[in-house]
Amino acid sequence: MGPQDKITLVTKKDFNAIFDQTRDRGVTIIENSAPLGAEFALHMLIEYSKLRGIPLIVEDIFDTLPVYLAHLKLMGVSFEDSDIKVIKLGGSQETGHVLARVRFENNPHIYQRKIDRELERAIPEGDYIYLVLGLERLLYLQNDARTIRTILSSIKQKLGDERGMSIYLIEKPLIKELPFNPLALLEDAATSVVELTEDVGGIIRIRLKKSALTLLMRTEYMLVSPREVLRWWE
Repeated sequence: MGPQDKITLVTKKDFNAIFDQTRDRGVTIIENSAPLGAEFALHMLIEYSKLRGIPLIVEDIFDTLPVYLAHLKLMGVSFEDSDIKVIKLGGSQETGHVLARVRFENNPHIYQRKIDRELERAIPEGDYIYLVLGLERLLYLQNDARTIRTILSSIKQKLGDERGMSIYLIEKPLIKELPFNPLALLEDAATSVVELTEDVGGIIRIRLKKSALTLLMRTEYMLVSPREVLRWWE
């Protein structure tokens, strides 16, 4: 087993260091296949945003954010609306501090332009975290070359913004079922790719699939217990 094959059990300090290192490193795609992986990632990002005083802006596609927050609430985790700034694409449920609502259109260029305009208004002077939730839902409705080109163009635009950490949280089992699976194209455009899968006993295995962090952490694989994470901020 080489040095990058060893598995590390990560701590709260490790995660803060990881986010500090990736904050100005372009676009990260998180591919989730673990039952509570998306909720875990969202929880971590909200807490990191509060810890560092960096605004978290969420693009909520078709009410994905309310679903994840409802799951977290059942686990005893709750947040203030002010913790999350939200730009909604479609959907009707409101959670977080909703800055703008963008109507879903048949032409992806139209709604993407509106989202980009609202994001420009929402971006602060300093650093920020931009999290996109529900991309797989959008691609279920519009699984065509035009939509995928629009998404890839949006990702490439964000690569040059050193103030922002842009993260696309994708439910991998859903996106794999699409007639045209764009995951390889999305991975190629992104700066980093992180994969979340389930390990024994509900543990989440984190694979740094495409990341310079493999050198920083001296491993490609990490393990984290969602139950332990909940205790970090008690």
